[in-house]
Amino acid sequence: MRVRTRLSCAVAITLMIAAPAVAADQTISPALPFPTKAPPAFAIEHPIPSAQMEFAARFWYGNAKTSKSLFAPPSFSSQMVSRLTYKSLNTYSGELYGRVATWNGVFIKGYVGAGDIKGGHLQDEDFPPIDFGFFISKDYSSTNSDHHSGTLAYASGDLGYDVVRGGAYRVGLFAGYHYFNETVKGFGCTQTAGNPFICQPPIPASIPVITQDNQWHAVRLGVDGSVFIGDRFALSAEAGWLPYLTLDGADNHLLRPEFAGGIREDGTGRGYQLETLLSYKITPFSSVGLGGRYWHMQSNGNTHFEAVGGLPQPVNWKSDILGVFLQGSILFGVYPDGDIGPPHSNF
Repeated sequence: MRVRTRLSCAVAITLMIAAPAVAADQTISPALPFPTKAPPAFAIEHPIPSAQMEFAARFWYGNAKTSKSLFAPPSFSSQMVSRLTYKSLNTYSGELYGRVATWNGVFIKGYVGAGDIKGGHLQDEDFPPIDFGFFISKDYSSTNSDHHSGTLAYASGDLGYDVVRGGAYRVGLFAGYHYFNETVKGFGCTQTAGNPFICQPPIPASIPVITQDNQWHAVRLGVDGSVFIGDRFALSAEAGWLPYLTLDGADNHLLRPEFAGGIREDGTGRGYQLETLLSYKITPFSSVGLGGRYWHMQSNGNTHFEAVGGLPQPVNWKSDILGVFLQGSILFGVYPDGDIGPPHSNF
């Protein structure tokens, strides 16, 4: 009897000692409605989405040339009948630029600008035989007119993706749209060849004689990229192809009443645009730069003389601008790791 009593007591004491140990191994629901431990860092598969934004102001100075070659109606001949060349034009424009790049390589960029076209002159050539309506002249004509009071306005927008991204460089592809409006004006007229019937006597330079207003719309495809040079400098470049563009123009010979309101011109064609920029980082948030730019556009279409009782005549247009620009830019945004990135970074 004593043995059983002692055994029962020993079992009871053992169970009392073991009970807290078993309870300690059980899961206890926390009082707060979230886990007490954060997941490990390696459980995050993607960086936190973020963007980097660059905004810049630019001043662009360029030298421009725009010209057209007008041909006889195809039903008569393929002869060139006249050529107008506006050359040595000085362009001055202000421009705003912006670029937004996301952490996954997608970017959007664009610019808008406007300014004046000053200086230069217009050479207006007519090739014999020249039909004056009541008689035909066999003398080649070349006249000069002063140019001033022209204007230009332009805008571009692109969507792209950086296909190559490194710590100090990037290369991207883009597609977008480009708009360019160019208005040029000729004043006065002086004959420089032997034709005795055109601008004889000379027309004073104070009298406006002709205006040309051209609007270009183009599709843009291209590649751009940038690379750091040391700690402060960055070099960026862009090559854009205009595989399809349209021209909507108006030629207004102000001294010919039958052309009042302008003769409409149109055309389709192609072109290209090249640009490079060397920038210097002043702070992690700002930089200044010097860039160069060249634009070329050309089209084939018609000058519509139907409004004045004539026939449409083939016309070819070319427009070129070569110039340099100054840029000052500021940067906003962070990298996924929280570091501030400099302009034209691998973002």
